[in-house]
Amino acid sequence: MRIPAIMAGMGMAALVLFSAASTLEARDDHLRALNALTLYAPEAAGDREYLGLDDEEEKISLGQIDAEILIVEIFSMYCPHCQKHAPDANKLFRVLDSRKDIRNKVKMIGIGVGNSRYEVGIFKDKYSSPFPMFDDRDSVALSTISGIYTPHYFALRIREGSIHEIVYSKSGAFPDAEAFLDMIVKESGIK
Repeated sequence: MRIPAIMAGMGMAALVLFSAASTLEARDDHLRALNALTLYAPEAAGDREYLGLDDEEEKISLGQIDAEILIVEIFSMYCPHCQKHAPDANKLFRVLDSRKDIRNKVKMIGIGVGNSRYEVGIFKDKYSSPFPMFDDRDSVALSTISGIYTPHYFALRIREGSIHEIVYSKSGAFPDAEAFLDMIVKESGIK
């Protein structure tokens, strides 16, 4: 039995709408989870200064970071893809830091999901990661940010102490750090 073309087209349209609704629902879930997330602040004074954090704070929310756009790499020290991608993540930070037009507006961090402070320290030292990395010693990030694979990148718009919008969210490595940063800048509309 042949399905009339109009019905097949309606079925495809319904599938596209369902897929878009599922993506929006996942994005809303991630936005709520990321706003509720509290992590142990980095101990290094340089990391705290870069992020605009007070010295006294032991735990922080991502919305407390002094940035208009926050690029977050979700990684695990046990993830072979994250290990292979570490030089590219480091290059992204260096490219970002070299861009005087945006470096005070766009910041970058890493969160080692399910990783202790010790494990994140090993990863940071082994791959000479120059950007602040947060541990997930209480597995809060691991249990609240669902449906992603490592490495995963978020670009978050921060306003008034909270995450206002997820500008970008995708699992997997990017092939070119400069092109990736240009895409984030363009998507966010930051000047």
